[in-house]
Amino acid sequence: MRRSRLALLLIALFSGVILGVFLAGSPASAHEERASDFPDGKGVVPKYLGLSNANYRVVCNSGSAARIARMPEGALKTRNLALAEECKYNSIQDAVNSIKVRKTSVYVLPGVYTESKWANAKPSAYCGSIKTESTSPLEASQYIGSLAPPDAESDNSSPIALSYADQRRCPHNLNLIAIMGDKTPDNGSIACDSALCGTQVIGTGKAAKDVVIDNRFSKLNGIRADRANGAYFRNFTVQQSEFNALYVLETDGFVVDRIVARANDEYGVLAFASDHGLIHHVDAYFNGDSGIYPGSASDVNADRTSIDVSRYAVEIRNSKSHDNTLGYSGTAGNSVYAHHNKFYKNATGIATDSLFPGHPGLPQDHARWSNNEVFSNNENYYTKYVDTGICAKPMKDRGYINGTVCPVVPTPVGTGALIAGGNFNLTDNNLIYDNWRYGTMQFWVPAPMRDEYDPSKLFDTSHGNQVVSNSMGFKPDGSVAHNGVDHWWDDQGNGNCWEDNKSSRGKATNNFVVDPGPCADGGSKVTPGLAVKDAGFLTCSQYNRDDPQWRHPPACDWFDSPKKPTDAAETGPAAGLFGATKTSGPSADMGDVGLSAAVLALIGLVGISIRRSMARRRPTRV
Repeated sequence: MRRSRLALLLIALFSGVILGVFLAGSPASAHEERASDFPDGKGVVPKYLGLSNANYRVVCNSGSAARIARMPEGALKTRNLALAEECKYNSIQDAVNSIKVRKTSVYVLPGVYTESKWANAKPSAYCGSIKTESTSPLEASQYIGSLAPPDAESDNSSPIALSYADQRRCPHNLNLIAIMGDKTPDNGSIACDSALCGTQVIGTGKAAKDVVIDNRFSKLNGIRADRANGAYFRNFTVQQSEFNALYVLETDGFVVDRIVARANDEYGVLAFASDHGLIHHVDAYFNGDSGIYPGSASDVNADRTSIDVSRYAVEIRNSKSHDNTLGYSGTAGNSVYAHHNKFYKNATGIATDSLFPGHPGLPQDHARWSNNEVFSNNENYYTKYVDTGICAKPMKDRGYINGTVCPVVPTPVGTGALIAGGNFNLTDNNLIYDNWRYGTMQFWVPAPMRDEYDPSKLFDTSHGNQVVSNSMGFKPDGSVAHNGVDHWWDDQGNGNCWEDNKSSRGKATNNFVVDPGPCADGGSKVTPGLAVKDAGFLTCSQYNRDDPQWRHPPACDWFDSPKKPTDAAETGPAAGLFGATKTSGPSADMGDVGLSAAVLALIGLVGISIRRSMARRRPTRV
């Protein structure tokens, strides 16, 4: 036994050195933002105030009259005609800036809005030199993502992440339309305390595409609602932003309703460090990261050690997210309830993770995905657009509006639902089919990946997750559309279980080496898992679409297109490591494997530390 352990130790030492080299390479980035706090949780989900709110502004443009004239006869057309008579603004931002009373509705009549006044506005002396002249600068430690600290050499006079005070003072450095609700940024509170609380921006057309807000990549974000408690967005399209189409940050109470979010370099709808949120009837597509991103949702269940919750912070329902790199994603996507949605024709359908540092609420916990349709997530945008050089073109020339997707992050092509280092998540009663690699995938994320170096927290992810009562490999009409493998797991973690999942292959297929056991008995009882299964993920995490060396990291097969499954159970790489797909897995003596995993992970800390240090020194944004 001692000799066997020594052999494993030597292998782990060698692997750790290689791992350190990989991790010191070209890190994948998360989004860039100031460090944020959760709201106090006293808010509520706002109600739609309709098209007859007593407090309102009307926005129109030169094309509105003709578009209204083409509307079918009825109450909606009549209301639009009446609103057109009262139109005083041709800029949405101007209308927002004029608000004097809370819960004011901004009615946007049919038309295409580019907000050219603000897109092309010359910044003030302060805003134009904010990198060096800011009176409220962020320290390097306050950044989320790969943004360089303020003193890094850069040609950009405006950092990508700004303090709230600077965002409020210079709202159009980064945003086409900005709703900044906290008028007293220096009082120690992030609560909304201005007339902009409860602002509703409402498209008045028959469909969301009747009102289009086209950023034309002029600003980082299309719409930013920051500390804007009670914000409500309804019935319009936002497109062509470098970062987010619609961005909600540090907000307690918001609704995104009947919004189309398309053709953005990164995200469609992104909510961050927010609570009491509802995202519904959204259509998100052609986005380089995810269509819908509920990241760092308020961690209201952080102290619970089971899948039971007190409440959810963000609800996502009745939405479609398709033709993106990821349909849904969320670093620290805590206490999110996503149900009755469709995630399809992405590279990966659903993903949540604990990969990136700086996000409040890490490690991720307590999301639920229920009664969703997760299917045909096999789109390989890495080979189609990154490898062919299209994503190296200037952003406006890549053809995002016509369907080009340039993946910002790495994800395993052909995967339905992925948990990368999450705890106490429930995946239940979903239809998961025609995902050619894996139906579901779960693996551990070492704590140092999020800059957590406490040894006691090294293996603190991938615990307590349940995947139950899902339909694997069946379309809604009952016809068969196999997944490559129904369930992939790296055998890491306590309390995980997979049961009562109906499979097109009879019994659900998996790559398990350790039998996790039934949920009623507490699920899996092994920590750590199999390091060799995680090695591929660690190299894949180094993907960088802008670096030819790291567009295809060594030993990473995530960006290879999986073959369409046949009626025979898959074997080989499609089944994951350890050969053929199994319908059950033997119990294993994990002593030697556990030692290997622990040593590999601990030695990898050095490489990870180097990686993070390099990331903070990078002067450019991925």
